[in-house]
Amino acid sequence: MGNGFPTAKFFRIINADTGLCLAAAHGGTTHGAQKAYDRLTGEVGFIPYSHTNDQVLTVRKPKHDRAEVWWFNDVPNTYGDPEWHLVNVNKDIRSSFALHVGSLDGTQAVELGLYGWGRTDQTQWKAGDGTFWPTTHDNMVATLLPADDGRYRAVLAPLGSSSNQQWRFEETELPGESVPVRRKGIYEPSGIEPGKWGEVI
Repeated sequence: MGNGFPTAKFFRIINADTGLCLAAAHGGTTHGAQKAYDRLTGEVGFIPYSHTNDQVLTVRKPKHDRAEVWWFNDVPNTYGDPEWHLVNVNKDIRSSFALHVGSLDGTQAVELGLYGWGRTDQTQWKAGDGTFWPTTHDNMVATLLPADDGRYRAVLAPLGSSSNQQWRFEETELPGESVPVRRKGIYEPSGIEPGKWGEVI
């Protein structure tokens, strides 16, 4: 177990109290138009564009698809320091996404979300005794809280402050795929989708 998570395995993150799991979901597409100016004719027009939004974190019943499958990255960076990231396998055309939490003060619940894997300031995770938490705050653990719409939302909350703080990691397989266990090359390229430099053996 790497930092309490399955090592070199794919797994689902399932809340033991509710049976719900953490999964990635498509963040939608943004459409717009950019103003353009033709220097020869003087005409002004608009060029339509669209781009894929970042994936978002959802809480749902397991459907046994890729969106709910994770792996734990404990591959050292170029300085030899381990990077304990929870990475979702459901990457889009730009990036893989990792479980992330924003600023913490240690007392208030803070939403969990997804963050492009390979970006700086990525949340590092540790697990034990059926809970998991950021390595910087062992008093704050992943929790499911009821939302206003009757669903649940994933947050970090103080340990013991709420129910739904117990989790299990259900190992699974993706035929023909393996978890990356070392990096390609000497340098970590900045801004490049990490799947292009992660390597499996």
